[in-house]
Amino acid sequence: MKIINKTGLRTDQLQHLIKEVAKKELVDLKDSIFTIIHRRGGRNGIAGYAYYGLPARVTLKVPKEFPIDKAELAYVTAHELCHTQGLRHKQMKNAIYSRRYANKHNIDWRQHYLWANDLPLEVTSVKVAVPVPKSYVVQQKRGTSASGRWTSGRRR
Repeated sequence: MKIINKTGLRTDQLQHLIKEVAKKELVDLKDSIFTIIHRRGGRNGIAGYAYYGLPARVTLKVPKEFPIDKAELAYVTAHELCHTQGLRHKQMKNAIYSRRYANKHNIDWRQHYLWANDLPLEVTSVKVAVPVPKSYVVQQKRGTSASGRWTSGRRR
């Protein structure tokens, strides 16, 4: 399993959570690729999408705000793993995989994924930016303005 993590969350802890979900769903993660990115536009909640068929190609979108709802992350992961098994939304008429079905029948889908709240999910340490010397910035500005003059000649 390969994880492409474009968030500030620890990759090893994300991998552990994904493996636990796959173990409970009886899904083989061999050659699968999970991409974890931030949601755009300041939206809350966790979303995702996956391609039908194996090996699994799953993208999970998590909010930038911390803490993240780990039970919801486990639910979305399980839902997307169902897609990799070839299931479509019409075939997921189960409270474990479909929030719409759970809400319609007044079933709390979170009860099935409460175990995920016990798993750790932390933010990695913040990297400190190294200051760039002022002379380098001035040289870079001069170089870009000169290149603009070379390319912006009169057209014939």
